Amino acid sequence: MVSGFNDGGNLVATYRSSRIIDSRRIAPLLIAAIALGPVIFGTAVSRTMALEVVNFTQTSSRLLAISVMAGVLTLVVTWRMRLPTSTTIALAGGIIGAAAASGQAALIHWAGVEKIAGGLVGSVVMGFMLAWLLTGVMKRVTASDGTPRLVKVVDKFQYLTILWQGLAYGANDQEKVIGLTAIVMMLLGHDAVYHVSSFDILFPLASWSVGLALGGSRIANTVGTQIIHLRPETSVTTQLAAAITVSLAAILGFPVSTTQATDGCIFGSGTMINRHRVHWKVVRKIIGVWIITMPIALAMGAVLMMLVRLSQGSLAFF
Repeated sequence: MVSGFNDGGNLVATYRSSRIIDSRRIAPLLIAAIALGPVIFGTAVSRTMALEVVNFTQTSSRLLAISVMAGVLTLVVTWRMRLPTSTTIALAGGIIGAAAASGQAALIHWAGVEKIAGGLVGSVVMGFMLAWLLTGVMKRVTASDGTPRLVKVVDKFQYLTILWQGLAYGANDQEKVIGLTAIVMMLLGHDAVYHVSSFDILFPLASWSVGLALGGSRIANTVGTQIIHLRPETSVTTQLAAAITVSLAAILGFPVSTTQATDGCIFGSGTMINRHRVHWKVVRKIIGVWIITMPIALAMGAVLMMLVRLSQGSLAFF
């Protein structure tokens, strides 16, 4: 549900700020597209989060529960700050911190951690550059042909971008929760082989939808209004760049953050529009939250695990 607060608010931000699509239509369109994301793009990302940082099929349910709780608490902290962060970083940090504090650091697959880190940095850089390029092209097109007909075409194109972004989110960010849900169901059912069921897809989606409804506006207001005001045509290029970036990562199996990719695209579009109009203080604050998310999540995972071990009398001090 917390990812609905964080990621959901970030996703709807550019659509709400452009005011092209009726705000009552945004959430239903996104939710429908997110549900189809794993079906169309596959579930490669879910395997990365469930098996490639720590293989949860070979660990206890306690480690999984504490890892998820650490990630959730980290997202709550950043949500209270009204700033978007990466669900991927929060979950990965929680997993690493909990595994290390449990005395099972050997279970951490550092190649998987490097894959996540590379995907996160790469998605922001790619999103920035792609949005900068697409926005530049759009500026030239609208400058040479600013007719009402062109404006209407651009407006209608937002329906395509919202569906594409939803599909990309469903195939990437949402799959991290899908993967962890699948592991929980495997542990409960004593299954030995990792697989994703319909329940593993639908339950996280329902929880995400509730989170968006209850708390998404806090993040949407920060991202949609406090970085730079996007006109309808530049909102489209920002959304298209984010959709391309995240869906490409999903196909390649890289778990990236739609939140970070979208923010990177907004930075890129804003720089092309007029870098002096970008509220760089807000940008620096957002990037700062990205940087501190990992240590917060690591600490959360480690502290929660130590508290559990202390309560069970199993923590040894050397």
